[in-house]
Amino acid sequence: MATPTGTPSASMFEPEASLFTRSGDKIHVRPARPEDAPLVAAFFRELSPEDLRNRFLTATQDVDPKVIERLCQADYPTTMSFLAFHDDELIAMGTLNGDDKGKVEVALSTVPRWKHHGVSWTLFGHVVKYAERHGAREIVSFERTSNRAAITLEHEMGFGIRLIDATAGEVIATKSV
Repeated sequence: MATPTGTPSASMFEPEASLFTRSGDKIHVRPARPEDAPLVAAFFRELSPEDLRNRFLTATQDVDPKVIERLCQADYPTTMSFLAFHDDELIAMGTLNGDDKGKVEVALSTVPRWKHHGVSWTLFGHVVKYAERHGAREIVSFERTSNRAAITLEHEMGFGIRLIDATAGEVIATKSV
């Protein structure tokens, strides 16, 4: 279990863990399962249009049920979604999507009322450590340039940030393992 200061322990390398955020809130992280689809759909409905745009890099009001279904499937250990709960409330979701060459993409969303509690930091750290432990050689995350919070978080976690499309306002955050 991580301490409130964010020190990782062995449990950081398993898909399921109880962790503490930097603000001291306890969260439980576990892989998404197919039966979580209604819960994940409700989670996405709580996100603002801006949050959805940041998560999917496109303007969307509703997340397609087929996308939700896919997010609730796993191909261990490289492709899976991690759900973060406080008590029984789903408050954040991180997705790991890898290939057989060791490149994985990470995406993350946190419900608005749980932002600025360290949830994103803790979940992102857990997902990255899990990916590293399970063979990732390069971890990437695509962001809109306006998503300063995500870019700052990734930079603080040792990711390099590079502009990939000035017109669309997109950057890529990368970390070699």
